Amino acid sequence: MQKNILIIGYGDIAKRLVKILDTKSINIYAISRNNSNNPNINKFNWDWLSDKKINLKAKNFDSAIIIPKPSSLDEKGYKDGFIIATKNILNLLSNLNINKIIAISSTRVYGGHHKGAVDEKSIEKPSEFRGKLILEYEVALSKIFGPKLTILRFSGLYDNQSKKTSHNKLHRDQAAKIIAHFIEYKPDSSQANIINCSEDSEILFSKKSIINTKLKQTGFKF
Repeated sequence: MQKNILIIGYGDIAKRLVKILDTKSINIYAISRNNSNNPNINKFNWDWLSDKKINLKAKNFDSAIIIPKPSSLDEKGYKDGFIIATKNILNLLSNLNINKIIAISSTRVYGGHHKGAVDEKSIEKPSEFRGKLILEYEVALSKIFGPKLTILRFSGLYDNQSKKTSHNKLHRDQAAKIIAHFIEYKPDSSQANIINCSEDSEILFSKKSIINTKLKQTGFKF
């Protein structure tokens, strides 16, 4: 039996994800704010900053993947992308039957004050508006979905064309593979499951060093 997968935010990461999913066994429903098309998926255009409704023509989904994006890089853009959009997305999801929610987030929520190893038990203390708004987005989803929710906190994203940093980084192809992994993975938790997603790097005690041990314990391999 085919699974229905809903992707909210059909941008670069989602397109990389679709390329590695088995579209013969998975029905993909993707929502985007633009008119990009893919013959292998059910594509819907919806401005989640508006109050307009959307009919997905399906009610039951194995997984819903939320990939938020700021509308601009200033504070208003982050509020639009992570707070206003989330309220409208939650209204949409409240009318659907979904087994699992996978929400993309960022290690920005830890802030810049940490030195040395940072894992999922480290205190979130963002010092700037981006991290604060992203953390607010996480909290809103956790309150609604509880143990159905997996939060994937991505480190700094890069691709083959961008400059590769030496620390706290994640290739966009690896980000897509991590999402695909968690579509299949069944967490054993009574609360939201939070996973740091960062490539292996040396732990530096002079700066924040994101630890990926929990990710690897789920069976993911880079």
